[in-house]
Amino acid sequence: MSSNTCSSLARIHHEPLAGTAAQATGYLLMEQPGSWGRHALTESALEPGLGARLEAAGAAAGVKVLLTRRPGPHPAAELTRREVVLARTGPAPWMEVCRLTPAELGALDPAVCASPTPPRLGPTTTRPRWLVCTHAKRDRCCASLGRPVADTLGALHPDQTWETSHLGGHRFAGTMLVLPEGLMYGDLDVATAMEVVTGHLAGRITVDHLRGRSHLSPPAQLAEVAARRHLDLDRIDGVEVTDQPLQGPEPDGDPVQLAVAAGGRQVQVSIRARRDPRPRPMSCDAEPEMPVLLEVLDLEVVG
Repeated sequence: MSSNTCSSLARIHHEPLAGTAAQATGYLLMEQPGSWGRHALTESALEPGLGARLEAAGAAAGVKVLLTRRPGPHPAAELTRREVVLARTGPAPWMEVCRLTPAELGALDPAVCASPTPPRLGPTTTRPRWLVCTHAKRDRCCASLGRPVADTLGALHPDQTWETSHLGGHRFAGTMLVLPEGLMYGDLDVATAMEVVTGHLAGRITVDHLRGRSHLSPPAQLAEVAARRHLDLDRIDGVEVTDQPLQGPEPDGDPVQLAVAAGGRQVQVSIRARRDPRPRPMSCDAEPEMPVLLEVLDLEVVG
């Protein structure tokens, strides 16, 4: 891959992964074969008005609405019913899978994905789903780095692997979301993606590629990863951010303090934000800017 793509530049500058997961309390995934435009929800074979309505309603509820398709060739197809996945991340996550008509999808409120209990539109499932971003029209890094991951995982786990539209943070491609936990991973190739999947099926997180849990704020995502690294913890459960400020740190301002319960220990983490003086594009076709990076200033095990 060219050395001036956004993902190549992020690696050259050693941009940290932890604390970069796009935030969402829940996800609504809609099967949509065929090609996707840059703005997938309104630039695909999905009815544009429906896509716009679901996106706006989802944003108001903190729910991310995405298009999905099976790995492989993408012939256009008109669906009388499409697979729809509803998932809530965070504590006590859940996921259910249903098949909805366009009329049923038009009546769906994405806010159901933020509820502690599923709406029972279809059966719930505990089988993880691997969602790999391959949204080429959004950023070419997602296609070139994500598609080999999707194709490989799709061959090994055909019922659980789907391509998805923009997950956020394409400069960390290949990126993958694992539901229902809402774990976001980045900087993946085929080998490391298989490591993530194998670990997850054994109840483990691959900490080195973890961007964060999507229901947490960026500082809380980083605090969890920092505590895991310090205490060498990789179990999916057993680590919880128990105290965090309402606002994150301002760039080049005072740090914020977070508390993490991890493996029966209490960890205090101090996190600051700094503006990197080395400009670079945050996506391949964007103008260069100075990114704001989160970093751990101090970590102390207090109990």
